[in-house]
Amino acid sequence: MFFTKTLVVSLLSIISLSSIAQTAEIDSLFEHNKFERLEDLLFQSESLNSINLKLAKTRYYNTFKQLEESFKVLYSIDTTTLDSKQKAYYFYNLGESFDMNSNFDFAALNYTKAQIYFKEIGDLVRYNRINLDLFYTVANEDIYQKPVDYLDEFQKIAIELKDPMQMVDLEIELAYMSLEGPDSTSGFLDHIHNAYRYLEKDPNIYKLGNVHTYHAMYYTDVAIQKDSAEFYYNKGIDIYEQLGLPHKAALGYFSLGDLNSFIGDYDRAVYWTKKANGYRNFNYDFELTAYINQKLAKDYKALNQPDSAYKYLNESLLYRDSIDITQQNISLTQFEAEKKERENLVLEKKNERNQFIIYFSIGAFILLVFLSIAIYQNEKKKQLLIQKNKALEINKIQKELKEQEIKAIDALVVGQEKERARLASDLHDNIGSNFTAIKSYFDHLYTELKAIDSKPIGFERAYNLLEQTYQDIRSLAHLKHSGLMAENDLIPALSTLSKNISSFSKIEVDFFHFIPAEDQLDDKLELNVFRIIQETMANVVKHSQASTASISLTKSDDFLNIIVEDNGVGFNKNKIKEKGSFGLQGIKQRVTYLKGEFTIDSSEGSGTTLIIDIPL
Repeated sequence: MFFTKTLVVSLLSIISLSSIAQTAEIDSLFEHNKFERLEDLLFQSESLNSINLKLAKTRYYNTFKQLEESFKVLYSIDTTTLDSKQKAYYFYNLGESFDMNSNFDFAALNYTKAQIYFKEIGDLVRYNRINLDLFYTVANEDIYQKPVDYLDEFQKIAIELKDPMQMVDLEIELAYMSLEGPDSTSGFLDHIHNAYRYLEKDPNIYKLGNVHTYHAMYYTDVAIQKDSAEFYYNKGIDIYEQLGLPHKAALGYFSLGDLNSFIGDYDRAVYWTKKANGYRNFNYDFELTAYINQKLAKDYKALNQPDSAYKYLNESLLYRDSIDITQQNISLTQFEAEKKERENLVLEKKNERNQFIIYFSIGAFILLVFLSIAIYQNEKKKQLLIQKNKALEINKIQKELKEQEIKAIDALVVGQEKERARLASDLHDNIGSNFTAIKSYFDHLYTELKAIDSKPIGFERAYNLLEQTYQDIRSLAHLKHSGLMAENDLIPALSTLSKNISSFSKIEVDFFHFIPAEDQLDDKLELNVFRIIQETMANVVKHSQASTASISLTKSDDFLNIIVEDNGVGFNKNKIKEKGSFGLQGIKQRVTYLKGEFTIDSSEGSGTTLIIDIPL
């Protein structure tokens, strides 16, 4: 039974359709096992680049274990003409061919070369796949300067990449490693079930066939259960037959024959093993055919049928001779290839020398050009230095003028604040008081006229106009006086402004702020922001006819964001004449002074939104 396990595991591992090809279409065909389309593309079409075509053919030959053809194609390629991607595939396919031919040292050497190029082109999936190939390969200490745990490396990268197919391969390897532990039964099956779950997420029928086969081997090598083993072997065989992979189906039948030999049912063993023999390609697959005939000889010997046993033993020896001949042909091909490889290395060195001479000549020419340019630029720099000094003087003067302008604007802002306070006081104390007295007289007169049922039309209109003017002056005085920045910080001042507007007008104002308490804004910035919002709310009260409005203040690392919204009548921005809109013009001037951005979103009947972003 150990022989079966070793044979099947090694062959399943080697003949893995890992989709290492050269184009997206070929990758897809290998991944989905579309071998008929692959044969058309590789052997009847000339649409591929000749190098890529050869590399894809070797992948196909390796899939069907036609190693002699694979080596011939690989050694016909001039490696000096390959780019990094083509070299990655070349060395991988060559390593795989050596691996299948049991030349493990050469396989490992070429696998590691392929890894270098796959990493160089950023293909980490295929780079990591080679870690698993190296895990299967016998490592030579002359090749590796330090021991590497390739399965551990494969596991780490597979988990990082989250590639389902690599996770399936990982779970299979972890399943077999679990057999070395105390709880081998549950551990093995847990990993196999994990593999099934990954295949549910990303279905791959070929991988599913492999998992079924490994699952069956558990019931032949660990827990001897014939029915369960046959069930899973047959599921795997059905998939391989469906995919047109007779050599893989033969492995399943061979394993069923070996299971029946183990339990002493030699008639069934002969039945399954002969079935495996019928699936072989006798033109090139000599190794497994030799094993099959050797096993038939043993089974017939157990059945006491010496003639049949002798017949199959003789067949096995004949196929062993064929294996030796094939190995000799491959060795001759390899010898010629190594000779060509040495010639390629000599050619590469020669090309490198020629390139060095060319690069040196180009470098010398460029150096002369640079020297000429340097002399020219040295003279030019003298002129530029004079011009730069003049520019610095101009910039210095402009900077001083700018600073004076800022000081003047700051002084103007302070003056405006004083004037606003004075106007608010005058409106409230003087004009407001007078209007209050006038309104009181009109109220009295209005009551008397109402009592005698006599209200002239002119008086009615004058009374309404007086009432409206009184409310406008009262609102303006409250608005200009609300939350004066002389007594408050920005947030309390805006809160007071919102409450006052809600109390003296018909507009319900909400105020939201998202500024941490520990964050402090510049005093001048706070004053300007307050006046911007105050002027905006004055426009809302006077023009919007809104019932609700909101003020939002948000501070981020780089910006202070202001949003004022109302549900009023809105306006057509295209019809507004900015020169006649003093409120908007004043707001825009303050925003420009603060180097901010000013946006209005409004349309007739849809309210108005003002958005301002001020850099901090």
